[in-house]
Amino acid sequence: MESSTSAEAQVENPATFQKIEALLQEKGIDYKLLIHEPVLTSKAAAEIRGVPLSSGAKAMLLKDNSKADSMLFTLAVMSASKKFSWKLVKKLLKVKNMRFATPEEVYTVTGCLPGAVPPFGSVFGIGTILDRSLRAQGETINFNCGLRTHSVRMRFEDYYALEKPKFEDVFTEEGEEESVKEE
Repeated sequence: MESSTSAEAQVENPATFQKIEALLQEKGIDYKLLIHEPVLTSKAAAEIRGVPLSSGAKAMLLKDNSKADSMLFTLAVMSASKKFSWKLVKKLLKVKNMRFATPEEVYTVTGCLPGAVPPFGSVFGIGTILDRSLRAQGETINFNCGLRTHSVRMRFEDYYALEKPKFEDVFTEEGEEESVKEE
């Protein structure tokens, strides 16, 4: 018998999109909403948005498996044009046993399908770490905002002030990670 949170049973839920949109409006932040065909990768998202891949804020949910009962999650946010480095992120977070969250965990923690998770860990009650590559890429960032069919474009500085990441450091390498879908 399959779990009700299995990947096949998950459907897009507009709740996260509604939270992000309400947060941006409440804070008076200028943003642009783009509604488009569903996208599953950062590359496809950049193409449909008509923006450089580097402007994509790729959000990946990580789980600390250091202890058997650990439910510690962290949202890692980086430029979509960079390659995620386990070596650098484990050193940065001072953990030895960390992995990407499963699609079921992504859905349970965020209410989003993989590919739709926005770069706002605070909305889910989890910490956000930010790679410097996102700041370095330019003035604006683009990201899916809870739905694979909805993207937001906003100023990086507005994002940073609103999200207040735990810290900003380097946990990426040059080159795009083809095997990792945007979460």
